[in-house]
Amino acid sequence: MIANLRPTSRLADWITGTGRVPGEAARLRLLLAAWLVVRTVVWTLAVVASHHNAPLDLVEWLSWGGSWQWGYPKHPPLPAWLADAASRLSPGDVWGVYLFSYAVSSGILLAAYRLGREYLSPRRALVATLALDGLNYLTNDPAEFSNNVMLGLGWAWLIVCFHRAIGTGQLRWWLAVGVVAGLTLLCKYTIGVLLLAVLAFALYDRASRKVWRTPGPYLAALVAGLIVLPHALWLVQHDFITLRYAEERAGSGAGLLKRLVRPFEFLGNQALILLPVAFVLWPLMRFRTAPDDAPEAKPLATTFLHFAVLGPPLILLTVSAAIGFQLREIWGSPLWTFVGVWALANFPVVQVIETLQRSLRRWVVVAVGLCLFATAKQVANPYLFHVGGRTAFPGKELTREVNARWAAQYGGLPPIVGGEGWRAGVVCCYSPHRPLLYSSGKMGYLVMEPEHCRWTGDADLNARGGVILWDATQLGDDMSDFLRPRFPRVASQPAIELPYVTGAVVKPTRVGVAFVPPAK
Repeated sequence: MIANLRPTSRLADWITGTGRVPGEAARLRLLLAAWLVVRTVVWTLAVVASHHNAPLDLVEWLSWGGSWQWGYPKHPPLPAWLADAASRLSPGDVWGVYLFSYAVSSGILLAAYRLGREYLSPRRALVATLALDGLNYLTNDPAEFSNNVMLGLGWAWLIVCFHRAIGTGQLRWWLAVGVVAGLTLLCKYTIGVLLLAVLAFALYDRASRKVWRTPGPYLAALVAGLIVLPHALWLVQHDFITLRYAEERAGSGAGLLKRLVRPFEFLGNQALILLPVAFVLWPLMRFRTAPDDAPEAKPLATTFLHFAVLGPPLILLTVSAAIGFQLREIWGSPLWTFVGVWALANFPVVQVIETLQRSLRRWVVVAVGLCLFATAKQVANPYLFHVGGRTAFPGKELTREVNARWAAQYGGLPPIVGGEGWRAGVVCCYSPHRPLLYSSGKMGYLVMEPEHCRWTGDADLNARGGVILWDATQLGDDMSDFLRPRFPRVASQPAIELPYVTGAVVKPTRVGVAFVPPAK
């Protein structure tokens, strides 16, 4: 079947040509740029079509972003700021965040090609980049925008900038290293694992050690430190809340057996995730028939790729085995951007043009197949499991009803939405005026904790007024007795019952509502 994809064959012929041709690199850059635009738009449209409601992580980040802080209960601040900024493209909706998230994903592919050209011919660099369309972390996962999406971008470009800084010694590249490292630390602290790996290379590689006698690394450290400093001060003022969350999330202290098993579980999951990438690259990697057509500029030793690609997972596996923390599958999201470059730069490759064409045909199958599968999965889930699910939740309808009721009683729109994190967060996301969220870090519970929402609190809600929401199916329609000790003027409202947005037969959602009137 793959061999009969004739349009793909013509595309492959145009890409591969016959031998080296003038302008080949420029032609392939143009093709890659066009594809990055297409994939960004196609994936955005696919998600808009299959997601009636935003996924959980996006709701959380966007509801935090309604109040710009130097940190949030679980994570550093930059992804929340960016989600909030992107949402301005689509007031009252979230497609602007989807578009931004997939543009970030395409930016990661661009980094793969940029580094690939340091080690591979234009053709192989392109294939190593396109193979990433088989990586779930860069295709389906960006639909649920989170700090992991932004971590992937910073991770990829930090490797590119560090490679250029080591190779050229130019201060502008060291400045770029500092900027990227600092901004990525404002997304997720896990970037520290990559920093350990590339710094280890700069100490290990004899030719690269000379950089420590130049101002470059120290300039990078200074710039990164200045960028992170406001968040570090916030962290101290808030009792290191994000680090405490990370410690709880990691779940360290497992027994010896779990310490031995967990790294292998993580490796197994990552191997499965990488299978589509390997499927695309495999035709190029069976045997060598001629010397590789390496780029004219001699790159740094491929040892750098070993440290950048293999170093971080080895560090994670070692630490997991040593202290027993759980390696979650999503933690692999930034690790494999350059796996195709690493494979084609280090293993024997086939030089026959037909094998390159075969890889490109496989890429089309994988890219189209994963997009169709991800879309169909979202539509089919309610039929298969008889549960509405978060992406079929009637969030827009709930938001309209809540805002309409508030406007009818008090005029205007509610300044604060509190209560259970999911329902309150959804209303914050889909309200064009972006009210403040007052909830907790736990979904499913009617808990409002000032520690998790330092931008508001009981006094603010009592003074300005607002809405409190909860799961009425679980807790009942009226929670006035529970809420009145904290909010004396709370007024219970009729519950809102709405069907999930799916053709499947599933129970509707029932949302409890209470208003705290504004103080006169």
